[in-house]
Amino acid sequence: MSFRGFLLVVLETLVLLVVVVPVAHLRTVLEILKGNVPWWHFDMSQAVIRALLIISVCQVTFFFNDLYAWKIIRNKHQTSIRLLESCSYALILIALLYFALDGIDHFLLGLGPGESRLGTYKAQIVPALVVMGLIYFVSLGYRRASDWTFFELPIADRLLMIGDGPIAETIERELRERSEPGYSVVGYILPHWREGDAPAVRDRPVLGAYGSIVETVRAHGIHRVIVCLPERRGTLPTLELLNCRLQGVKVEEGELLYERITGKIAIGKLRPSYLIFSEGFNRSKFNYIFKRALDVGIAATGLLLALPVCLLTAAAIKLTSRGPVLFKQSRVGREGRIFTLYKFRSMQSDAESESGPVWARTDDARVTAVGRLIRKLRVDEIPQFLNVLKSEMSFVGPRPERPFFVEELKREIPFYTERLVVKPGITGWAQINYRYGASKEDAIEKLQYDLYYIKNMSIYLDIIILLRTVKVVLLGFGAR
Repeated sequence: MSFRGFLLVVLETLVLLVVVVPVAHLRTVLEILKGNVPWWHFDMSQAVIRALLIISVCQVTFFFNDLYAWKIIRNKHQTSIRLLESCSYALILIALLYFALDGIDHFLLGLGPGESRLGTYKAQIVPALVVMGLIYFVSLGYRRASDWTFFELPIADRLLMIGDGPIAETIERELRERSEPGYSVVGYILPHWREGDAPAVRDRPVLGAYGSIVETVRAHGIHRVIVCLPERRGTLPTLELLNCRLQGVKVEEGELLYERITGKIAIGKLRPSYLIFSEGFNRSKFNYIFKRALDVGIAATGLLLALPVCLLTAAAIKLTSRGPVLFKQSRVGREGRIFTLYKFRSMQSDAESESGPVWARTDDARVTAVGRLIRKLRVDEIPQFLNVLKSEMSFVGPRPERPFFVEELKREIPFYTERLVVKPGITGWAQINYRYGASKEDAIEKLQYDLYYIKNMSIYLDIIILLRTVKVVLLGFGAR
């Protein structure tokens, strides 16, 4: 999540908190204002905790409905519809939570069936609807205000592009397609530009040549200078860029800005020096220990909880098709080591007896009826928890490929072997951001996300991926 996305969530929480706390306890607040109840009878800490619980449930439904995506925020109709859906789901979840917590409360207090406070639920319906209605309108207004603030007010970072290399065109396209509110391309500086040459590049004005960089930065209020030169030997305006840095203006490589915007590394335009000298690729011992502990904890708990589902799946596979329940296949792990990956079998047992290794396809005829269902529900992935416990895989990492495809892709795709420096994962940054890989082109696209993950690997990023994986699984994105 970008800083602006994080800011969007935090400010929304504070805004809703200010609104929900007094409204959710309106009766008590009115009694205090009338002087019937002393102000110290109002338990602020308990009120804030309850309000945060309500807000958190709402924000979870907002997250699952992409209401923190700028492209959705920019679409007023989509925002209204999705907010209404999300608030409806949140109301149902809060009602279920209220029933569950009340049941726990009764159990702890030792109350009998005759002492049920079920009647109090009716008294909560109207306030709950009022609070949820208020959250809807406040959240809608907040997104309108955010849209206007980030896109209409001149608060975006003003970018000056040095050179018109392929990375510059890619950056502009990504900014346009993603509705990214944080950056605005002001214009270009071209190496040998002179008066009378082309006045614009892709509708952005050419503001001068190398000798005018510092003056252009001052004249146009530039915040970041982005170097987009395909060839830098003997052409980089070092002194001009140094003067920009001394004046407090940020100077960045185009690859870094692309990485920040897209969450991937553009291997087609990548110079090895960028990976060598840029920040990232941190491998602290604490991160390794925490990641391993998280893997073991989730895998062991997941296997235990999924045992009934596993038994039903095994029975369904055995009863509907010939062959083993578990599908075993060689995959390439960390540092190129080969291991056996386990999955519930979703294809016919002799699926590749004639064709040999082939990419997965949409509506693959080799997939059985049960296999199609368990793939859609991601149940076929559960046996991989055993690979995690055996330390052959992690929960988060690049998807493990078959040796046949790895050898083929290593020859054809630059930097492909770099994805083998970490353990492969059941889920990963590529899996949640891109569809199921089924071709060389897909492999290239997913590699760009994998390299971003390896470069920026952290506990925080792993947790974000796990949370987004839950969303992907529930919505069925990418299953094939």
